[in-house]
Amino acid sequence: MSSDLHPLAERYLDAIYELPDDLRARKELDDELAAHMTGGHHICIRGFWRIGKTTMMKGILQRACERSGGAAFMLDMRDPDREDGLPQTVDAVMARISAKVNEFLGRVGAKELKADPKKPLEVLGELAAPIFVAFDELIALSALGPEGMTTVIESMLTTPKNVKVAVVCHRHRDLDALFESVVVAHAGVATVVVPPISDEELVTLVQDPAMALGVTFENEALGALAEISGNRPWEIFSLCAVLTSKLPKDFKGTITAAQIDELVNLDTLGESDEGRALLDNHLRILVTAMSAEERTVMELLSAGKDGEATEDALNRLQEAGFVVQGEEGEAFAINGALIEFVSRAIVEGVIRVSVE
Repeated sequence: MSSDLHPLAERYLDAIYELPDDLRARKELDDELAAHMTGGHHICIRGFWRIGKTTMMKGILQRACERSGGAAFMLDMRDPDREDGLPQTVDAVMARISAKVNEFLGRVGAKELKADPKKPLEVLGELAAPIFVAFDELIALSALGPEGMTTVIESMLTTPKNVKVAVVCHRHRDLDALFESVVVAHAGVATVVVPPISDEELVTLVQDPAMALGVTFENEALGALAEISGNRPWEIFSLCAVLTSKLPKDFKGTITAAQIDELVNLDTLGESDEGRALLDNHLRILVTAMSAEERTVMELLSAGKDGEATEDALNRLQEAGFVVQGEEGEAFAINGALIEFVSRAIVEGVIRVSVE
């Protein structure tokens, strides 16, 4: 990382990749979901890419342990031995889960117990304490096909009474139906769709680290960031990293809305690595993650056109925070100038995409 960067830019860049505990803005929601886990529910965390699902999962596990005095561990379902991260067989996945369970048993002093590769979580029932297990990136299991995915997920959700599971299920047009039938509809599962943050939480993410380094965002500047990002955390940190990387290294003082307009311009965002990553992420969401009906809604709204939009698609996009409705039944609008910008660029042919 360049030593010429403003220290606040370094802070925001670090947060893009690993959110520190003091910047976790959704602690109340984490606690609410942890209460579901300690009350006997599995948790399914849903949302499009880069909305904070993994961070939320970690927060839920931490709070569940604090509430219950239990212990927890997590496993990313991407295969670390493969460049594409895609596991190749059900047996290989079950072996990784078993190895993780055995590692956990060793950590808590129960080395005499061993996981059964066919039912790897069952052995955890031998422990007296509440156990919380998180499985991240279930989307990687798509390489196993529907039957293989179902087999693995059913094994994850079939647990002893003292074991509760949190799973991260990405929204994806090719996998939504399977996740909804196998996970969301599974008995004992409570599902949350990760929402954008509140304006108060925006202050925690942006203003608190800035003020610690002698920088203050005007309220209008925070509002401009909210308008561009749609209050999605990864977008906020990325925009703030782009913005503050353009400041003099020794800058202290106030950031204005005019500086936001000048330094985080949608037309020039692609000139930075973080800006390109934002654009690529929105393209991926629009083209591969959203259903055809959801994408139609986004295209109609971004282009300002009239057309047929299914109620289900509108409801899903509202739940995910990509679409908002004005008060008293006013018109729907896209939440976030950046995602609207990318969607309109697709409609107008400025960005050409193909859907396989």
